Amino acid sequence: MAAIMLAVSALLLAATHSTEAGYADLTANTRRYAQWQLDAGSLQSGSDILTEQVRGFVVTGERAYLDSYFEEANVTRSRDRAVESMRSLVGESEAYQHLVDALGESVELMDREYYAMRLTVDACGYELSAFPAEIRAVELSAADRDAPGEVQRETARMMVFDDIYRGKKEAISGSIRECLDEMDAEVDAGQTAAREKMHRTLMLQRVMIVVSILSVAAAFLLIMLLAVKPLLDAVTYVEKDQPLPSEGAREFRFMAKAYNVMHQMNLEQKRELAYEANHDKLTGVYNRNGYDSILRSVDWENSALVLFDLDQFKPVNDTYGHKMGDRVLQRAAGAIQNAFRGQDYVCRIGGDEFAVIMVRVNIDSAQRIAEKVDRINAELRQPKEDIPGIHISCGVAYGALIHDIDKLFHDADAALYRVKRNGGGGCEVCM
Repeated sequence: MAAIMLAVSALLLAATHSTEAGYADLTANTRRYAQWQLDAGSLQSGSDILTEQVRGFVVTGERAYLDSYFEEANVTRSRDRAVESMRSLVGESEAYQHLVDALGESVELMDREYYAMRLTVDACGYELSAFPAEIRAVELSAADRDAPGEVQRETARMMVFDDIYRGKKEAISGSIRECLDEMDAEVDAGQTAAREKMHRTLMLQRVMIVVSILSVAAAFLLIMLLAVKPLLDAVTYVEKDQPLPSEGAREFRFMAKAYNVMHQMNLEQKRELAYEANHDKLTGVYNRNGYDSILRSVDWENSALVLFDLDQFKPVNDTYGHKMGDRVLQRAAGAIQNAFRGQDYVCRIGGDEFAVIMVRVNIDSAQRIAEKVDRINAELRQPKEDIPGIHISCGVAYGALIHDIDKLFHDADAALYRVKRNGGGGCEVCM
């Protein structure tokens, strides 16, 4: 079997070289043909877009159609780019000349379209100075200029829907068809030669492949079905950290089920550990560890740090006990979360200290933050069930103004304590 495979491999290598040459020829012809088709289609499409837009403008008078017309004519330039691409592929060939003729006919038709659009501009009472130079440069005949608006509109519509216009469009399409006919003939000749060469080579390769398949098929299938396939599949699933499919021999199915049970338990433990490592058990918001992680990942040029401190929280603990204090903290955390956006990060960074990292904000948001704090205090000042009322103080610093994270925290904290010294229950922004 080894001797047969070596001989067949040597013959296949020789045939491969011939196949590559034939394939390269066929691919080159196919790519050229595809590009020619694309170029011809682009010119036709560009011409049709201009027609659609000018007709839309003269019928409806909506400015958007005229803007789209000049977007195609002066910016997208599908027709010009199609001709340039064709020239780079085939040079000054007959097919290229047909495409040039189509472009020339399309450009000539634009004078008629400009005139129709100018009539529509006047008929609709638009300010001419607001339109492109091509429209402003059109000189209307005395009869058209002095005609009533409805007559001007009808004349414009006739100019882009009459037999003359349709005839010019058909001439453009005819030149494009002639271009495609020339290309078809050239491509057919090249592809026929390339196909014949590849056909001969492929027939030789098929014979050698059949010999190779027959010599190893039985042994290969036996080994693959009984041993290799189940093992390879299992390795792939393990590498992707996915459960194993329960298939293959009975022993393998048993091992797959046992692995899947352990895999599921491991995933659940990982999720629990990841959540607990970054969230505060009491309030459900991010804890100090989560806050530190977020600090390193935020774009501070477009973020703000908002620090909160519960005013007179210690007397609440002393008077009502720690359980009530915990409920006050939970209520405060909920009020802060409800006041800010879902994309902002709410963190508990100390006993009664909270922080909100606001992302995608600028200094213009200072008033909105102050309003949020007012709403939070309005809610927290009102006792709820047996939970006593309380209020919070707030300090804000913007990363766009303070580029050092430590200083950002320091300035926000200083603003917070200025509020607390003044009685609390308010907000100060570092600007």
